[in-house]
Amino acid sequence: MSRSKGSSGFRSDIQGMRAIAVLAVLVYHVWPGVLPGGYIGVDVFFVISGYLITGLLVREFERSDTISLRDFYARRIRRLLPAASVTLLAVAVSAWLWLSASEWRDLSRELVASALYVENWLLVQRSVDYLAQDAAPSPVQHFWSLSVEEQFYIIWPLLMLGVGVLARRRGWPIRQAFLTALGVVTLASLAYGVHVSFVDPAPGYFLTTTRVWELGIGGLLVIAGRDVDGVTGWIRSGFGWLGVAAIGTSAWFYSSRLPFPGYEALLPTLGAAALLFARVGEQEVLGRLLSTRPMQYVGDISYSLYLWHWPVVVFYAPVTGREVATLQDGVVVVVVSILLAHVSKYVIEERFRHARKGESFRPYVIGAGLTATLALFATGLTFAGDQRARAEFEESSLVDNKHPGAGAILNLDWNTNADFIPKAEIARLDRGPAYGLDGSSRCIGSVPSKDLSFCHYGPEDAKLNIVIVGDSHAVHWLPALEKIAGIRGWRVTGITKSSCAFTAALTQFSSRGADRDYIECQIWGQKVVEWILEHHPDLVIISHSPRQAIPGTSYPSSQEAIAEGVRKYARELDRAGIRVAVIKHTPWQLEDVPGCMARPNASIDACSTTAQQALSTASLAIVAKKEASIRVIDMQNYFCFKGDCPVVIGGVLVYRDKHHLTATYARSMAPMLADGIESAMR
Repeated sequence: MSRSKGSSGFRSDIQGMRAIAVLAVLVYHVWPGVLPGGYIGVDVFFVISGYLITGLLVREFERSDTISLRDFYARRIRRLLPAASVTLLAVAVSAWLWLSASEWRDLSRELVASALYVENWLLVQRSVDYLAQDAAPSPVQHFWSLSVEEQFYIIWPLLMLGVGVLARRRGWPIRQAFLTALGVVTLASLAYGVHVSFVDPAPGYFLTTTRVWELGIGGLLVIAGRDVDGVTGWIRSGFGWLGVAAIGTSAWFYSSRLPFPGYEALLPTLGAAALLFARVGEQEVLGRLLSTRPMQYVGDISYSLYLWHWPVVVFYAPVTGREVATLQDGVVVVVVSILLAHVSKYVIEERFRHARKGESFRPYVIGAGLTATLALFATGLTFAGDQRARAEFEESSLVDNKHPGAGAILNLDWNTNADFIPKAEIARLDRGPAYGLDGSSRCIGSVPSKDLSFCHYGPEDAKLNIVIVGDSHAVHWLPALEKIAGIRGWRVTGITKSSCAFTAALTQFSSRGADRDYIECQIWGQKVVEWILEHHPDLVIISHSPRQAIPGTSYPSSQEAIAEGVRKYARELDRAGIRVAVIKHTPWQLEDVPGCMARPNASIDACSTTAQQALSTASLAIVAKKEASIRVIDMQNYFCFKGDCPVVIGGVLVYRDKHHLTATYARSMAPMLADGIESAMR
């Protein structure tokens, strides 16, 4: 093969770049410790896509003074949609076979969002949803990057067509007009991406508006850097090696905790642009490396490999009963992914990518049909999951002898039998009415909100008025408190906010590894104090996760600072004559409990954690020792005994993930929690 061709022909170096990008992502997902920044492969893909698509559109406009939107979108449909749709359909079938029914509804939404190429916007919504963050990884969440590209493919041709027509009418040089307009968009997107990476990096990772600049860099390069043949060979080769070094450095040294795509994303994207500019040929060392048969093969199957590898990673554990924990596990995942990608490339992609003579709207009909089929599958999956969950919950009423839950501990009979409720496959749905299940209203404050949300149980004129405040670890006590309110006639008010501790300290919010100051939480806490002082309840109970943290500090320092913030609020309430109590932290399992218990040949012992590993001396325990006025409600004996913290107690599954209680187990602790509250009132 001779030197790589120009921008209008096949370029083996670009195929080699595709191989680098997809291998970086593959290694990152299979062995994240080996290549912690491998996710930048997506950024390399973005630059390549922007380069190729912009070049195609520019050449078409220069040739014909227009851009055929119908033909452009038809090519995109033929190229991308068949393989993507088959992948999504395979995921839907695999979910029905191997994932728990409690995951089907959320996955169905993601399947439809992925088919419509808006998965990134759904993930933006979920990135600020604490409940969604604790959910198991979705087998289609990698479609977020494909969604960004498809949205780019919709907007970019329209923008270029408009700019081109205007330039022709005004007599402006076409390439300069394109360069100016696309440059403004690219710079605006980059500035916004940098801004969002500082103020709210979690959702910013998935936003189209923070990613357009990466595709724009490729577009600007193809417009401004077309005449490279006159550039000295060693200069171009130098750009190529600098590009490889930039991509390799970011893949090796970056980590998922970096706020992305801020200015840090410039290193891999400019590296990709430098390598594209170099246009290295096979007579050069770098060109020969990129053009080797293995690199060309991986580049050929890169799209299908990207589609298939992540579902294989996610389904590996439920299918085999093993995590991707060893080298052998990873090799199996890689081999299976490549085999599926090979079949997808040569059976699906190649069959549909070429236009048939005289076809006009056939790609659109095929696309609509595939999307409708997937929507039908997703609807069926949702319905089946809801039916199964409803049937299981109807059978999950506590039976004194068979499923006493925490009551078994009082009788010194742990009763950790294999027959437990709720079943592992629907345990994630066992969250209680505060989450808006069964037609009830969700009464938990969201991450962006600074307003108070209230859950009320029991009569308004009750003799005892209790308020519980905190994050989701306060929420998971609400089913027990609701039961207590019904039996004892107490008034219980829940004031909770996702991922927010009731402390005067400024905590951090973390999502997708990115951290930021949780200003909304601090404002919320101040409003809670004002509301409590105004309504003057008899008792305020504080509960929150032991993993709450302060930005930029170690774990011990964070817990001390949070404890001091809790102490400040507690003293303010105590001075007003309001009793304050804390519930000791809920034990934290090492592994997702429903996922572990749903595996073939799962056992309670294998899925459970020792007390030493599960219990932690965190902020609430610290403040209880420092502040004598704070009462302690200790429920840890109903989770851990004899040095272990089993995941099934009294025939009831204790957890719906690693650390949140099932509503069923929480309700079984209602009598013991009521006793603890009465002790706190003495």
